[in-house]
Amino acid sequence: MPIEWWVVIATVAGPILAVQTQKWIERAGERSKRRQWIFTALLANRATRLHDDYVKALNLIDLEFAPKRFGGAADRKVVEAWRSLFGNLAHAAPKDTADPADFRAWNERSSELLVELLSVMSTAVGYTFGKEELRRGIYYPQGRVDLEQSQLSIMHGLAMIIQGRASLPMRITEIPGSEETAKLQAALNEKMVSAYGDDGALKIRVLPK
Repeated sequence: MPIEWWVVIATVAGPILAVQTQKWIERAGERSKRRQWIFTALLANRATRLHDDYVKALNLIDLEFAPKRFGGAADRKVVEAWRSLFGNLAHAAPKDTADPADFRAWNERSSELLVELLSVMSTAVGYTFGKEELRRGIYYPQGRVDLEQSQLSIMHGLAMIIQGRASLPMRITEIPGSEETAKLQAALNEKMVSAYGDDGALKIRVLPK
C-alpha cells in the first residue's frame, strides 16, 4: 500500500481512536467511582447494617464486581465472598422465634463473612486493610445502640397494634373537673345510696295529687 494511503488512514482514524480512548477512560473512571462507593458504604455502615446505603451497596456487588464482565481474580474473590454472606443472610431464623444462642451464632457468622468480604474488596479497589483492622476498627457509641433499639421496639409495637395482635395499655390516674363538680357528684351519690333500703330494695314514696 502506498505511503499516501497510510497517511490518509492515520489522519482519519486518529481522531476516532482518540475519542474512543477518551470514552473508555471515562467509563473506567465511573466504574472505579461506583466500586469505591460500594466499599465505602459497606465499611462506614458495618456497625449499622439496617442503613439504606449498606443494603444498596450489598445489592450492587454482583453487578460492579462481575468477573465475567471485567475479569480479574480479585473481582472473582469479591463475588464469592458476597455469595457466602448472602447465603447466610438469606437463611436467618426469625428473631422472635429462634433460640437466642442460634441467633447469636448466626449474627457472629454474618459479621465474620462481612469482614471477609471487606477484606477481599479492599484489595480489589486498591486498599490493604487487614481482617483484624476491619473487625475491630469500629466506633459505635452505646447511646446510638440504645437509640436504634428504642426505635426498633417502637416500630415493632406499632406493627403489633396495627395487626391487631396487641393493644395500647391505659390507666386513668386523674379525672379532670372543678371542686364544685366534685361536690355535686358527691351529693348525687349520697342521694342514690339513700334511695335504697337496708335490704337493697328501692324505696318508693307515693305522693297525693
